[in-house]
Amino acid sequence: MNAFSVESRKEDKFKRRLQRIVVEEDLAMQRDLIQRAAAELDIDLLTCAAALVYLSQPNLYPAHKQQPKLLVSLPQSRGSHPGFKMVRYRLAVGSQHQVSRDDIQSVLVEESGVDKKRIGRIDIRDTHTLVELPDGMPADIFQLLTEAAIGPHRLNIKRVKPNKFRQTARIVQEEES
Repeated sequence: MNAFSVESRKEDKFKRRLQRIVVEEDLAMQRDLIQRAAAELDIDLLTCAAALVYLSQPNLYPAHKQQPKLLVSLPQSRGSHPGFKMVRYRLAVGSQHQVSRDDIQSVLVEESGVDKKRIGRIDIRDTHTLVELPDGMPADIFQLLTEAAIGPHRLNIKRVKPNKFRQTARIVQEEES
């Protein structure tokens, strides 16, 4: 599959989401904010809208990203990412749904905009998957991931509360090493 078709699918999905919001939501306050912001910043409304698309969908056009590259490569295996507090989430898809690590990474990157390098451990189990993502996920992104799907299976993401017993055991193991 070429990059154009991937971008085209992303654009179509973005347009459908926009259309749903325009039909279902009262956007009067947001319209007023955009008009004031554009006037204060001395930019036209189209440029303001384009900047908002970039903010909300940074990976819509990945070939055109101009984000700074990380100077330190982050580990993809067990363990934590230095400098990033990670949070564990449970996805309602697992090996019985025939999902792969790449499928999960792709949907997380596409839906949330998280950098693939900042996705921590992915533990695919029979009926669900545990995945570590950076702390501080905005509520709207969390909602998108709840509704996102791999094939016919919705992710239905849920935050997993830390297991105090396991954390204490891991700290004791690290101190003994």
